[in-house]
Amino acid sequence: MKQILEGIKVLDLSQFLSGPRCTEMLADYGAEVVKLEPPLGEGMRWLMAPVPGLDRGMSNWNRSKKGITLEVRKPRGKEIFLNLVKHFDVLVENLAPGAMAKAGIGYQDLAAIHPGLIFCSITGFGHTGPNADRVAFDIIAQATSGILWGLGIPDRVHSIFFGDLVSGSYAAYGVLLALLDRQRTGKGQLIDVSMQDVLYFQNYRALQQRSTAEVEHTLSEAVGGTFDDFFSGDKKKAVPFWNIYQTQDGNIAVVFLTDAQWKKVCAIIGHPELADDPRFSNVIQRTKNREDYRQYIIDWMSAHTRDEIEKVLVENRIPCGKVARTEEVNADPHLMARDMIKWTEDPVYGKVPTPGLPIKMSANPGEITRSAPRLGEHNLEVYEKYLGFTEKDLAELKKEGVI
Repeated sequence: MKQILEGIKVLDLSQFLSGPRCTEMLADYGAEVVKLEPPLGEGMRWLMAPVPGLDRGMSNWNRSKKGITLEVRKPRGKEIFLNLVKHFDVLVENLAPGAMAKAGIGYQDLAAIHPGLIFCSITGFGHTGPNADRVAFDIIAQATSGILWGLGIPDRVHSIFFGDLVSGSYAAYGVLLALLDRQRTGKGQLIDVSMQDVLYFQNYRALQQRSTAEVEHTLSEAVGGTFDDFFSGDKKKAVPFWNIYQTQDGNIAVVFLTDAQWKKVCAIIGHPELADDPRFSNVIQRTKNREDYRQYIIDWMSAHTRDEIEKVLVENRIPCGKVARTEEVNADPHLMARDMIKWTEDPVYGKVPTPGLPIKMSANPGEITRSAPRLGEHNLEVYEKYLGFTEKDLAELKKEGVI
């Protein structure tokens, strides 16, 4: 079966996580992605190098790609690059702001020789605005977009890397939009993805606060708190019907917003009389008077295990979910049933776990074709195919430090 993006060629100059996630998503659905790295490898390779075997994780965001090396900062390397890029539809990069333009291979330089090129650039703050020149990593984007504050951890670091991985996904979306536009116009364009932009776009707390600022006083009077209070980590403020509870063996998230769900929860926790109490007659009253029933729920939750709670809540169609530990989510039978836990065949490490494709397509589902490429693994294949280079040519380039 012909894959959806088969025939689309992507040159991937990115490193670490955001750009590689973008090109991985394109590769999984059939695009030919060639990962171009300096002769010593991209940043993630040398970051992992001190720990043998740590690079097994490269297939989490670099699978299904081919890999070549090229030192574009050398005159011969730049010449090769300018000839190579003409054969590609898309270029993706997430280097330091201005790095490619400084090397003479920025968007304007490449558009002059390849007007149809789609140039996708992922940076911390984008190509415009007062912070455009600043370098950034994931944690900087999370901090400046309000995500860390919104999560209630303004003084702590976590290792989920929303900034990189979500921005990479948005970049893939941008590439698809640009490909559709090129079908109509025949022209490529620059895709400018700012990690701060993307995470601000995801920051529901900030967006809602801004849009309802004029009625915040009215809201506070009606329910006894500000919008921020409803989702605060402070247990004295957070609403019981949208909360995470401590159980005998961990935590569980529970939501019971509707009146029907409220009545069921009252019966489950052994206090059916609360369902008919006028203090809790609707969601506004249950918010305003939350301190009058909170402890009943806390006590019931703390007296049971996560499995016990999940079983009875699911039976009553009350939305809930265990707060899964890392080892639990990696063994989740539902994720396995959804084909989200897969393996690639690596020539060095054998079978290496990798996530499945999160977008399920009924007619053309995409495919993981290979593990992450070894550094320069496909030099001969790619350079011979596009530029006619021979093994002898590559040997000379390697001797010169160009590949």
